[in-house]
Amino acid sequence: MKKISLILFLITLFVSVPTYARLTCSELDELSAILDDLAEDLVDVHSIGTDGDLDVSLGDLTTALNDVANVEQDKRLDAWITDLEIAWEDMERDDFEESLDDIIDRLDDLYDRDCSRR
Repeated sequence: MKKISLILFLITLFVSVPTYARLTCSELDELSAILDDLAEDLVDVHSIGTDGDLDVSLGDLTTALNDVANVEQDKRLDAWITDLEIAWEDMERDDFEESLDDIIDRLDDLYDRDCSRR
């Protein structure tokens, strides 16, 4: 649980970017890797619980990722983050994990699109 809390803290700290600047290639790659670690660690969590530390942190994650979608101006990323937020609000763990996987895949796509040519 401590590892997940640390990962969530790093994500919210990491995505505190100015709203005018797109993420750099290294930031896209790092954010994708951090989210992937989170997705893997969530598998080991049996219960998230309503209003617990993890639940609140996951809510903060959805807010931080909304900032990323605004910065990247990517409609697919925005839609999956909205799905993530809905799943979090409805306490739908499977939907949350599926949306998180979609977000990770989209960040990888953005990295491939923006950074592979360099």
